[in-house]
Amino acid sequence: MPNKKVKSLIIAALEDLEERDLKKFKRILCDRKEEPRVSRRSVEGADEMDLADLLVKVFTEKKSVEVTVGIFKELGFNDEAEKLAKAAGLGEDSLSPDTGGDEHFIDKHRSALISRVSSVDAILDHLLDKKVIVQEIYTDIRSQDTSYKKMRKLMELGSISSSAKGKQILYEALLEKEPCIMEDLINSQNA
Repeated sequence: MPNKKVKSLIIAALEDLEERDLKKFKRILCDRKEEPRVSRRSVEGADEMDLADLLVKVFTEKKSVEVTVGIFKELGFNDEAEKLAKAAGLGEDSLSPDTGGDEHFIDKHRSALISRVSSVDAILDHLLDKKVIVQEIYTDIRSQDTSYKKMRKLMELGSISSSAKGKQILYEALLEKEPCIMEDLINSQNA
């Protein structure tokens, strides 16, 4: 029988989302590539309680929290993700992936990238093509009025901040779209 505490934690976390964000949550849940998958039909009209029931039914209790945390991170709700993970008793390893002891280039140069990168729209196109981000997130980031704000929002996404694959695809896009900045940062790293 599913743990009522796990369901209650997920319900409480989902209830904190605005209606628009809950809709994004459902879309990302249905767009997951990993098995088991969730059909769009099963989330249509589902409220927070229905979603929590569905998550626990489709995944194990622990996995339902991990999936919810992962989607929160992808939506950029890192504080909510951390709060849910801690409340559910997940370890630190569920909050950030193992980087093998070395800090990724994207993490190491985060501030410089946020302040210096200007061709954010071209980078977003690349990330959308590679399915690192979904259309709603793409549109949301593009709506920001400065490159600085766009890059900050991009760097806060769970698919970038907590995914080695996302970081690597962003790194490749930066090499292609911002070669001068990347050369400067790489040279400063090797100096």
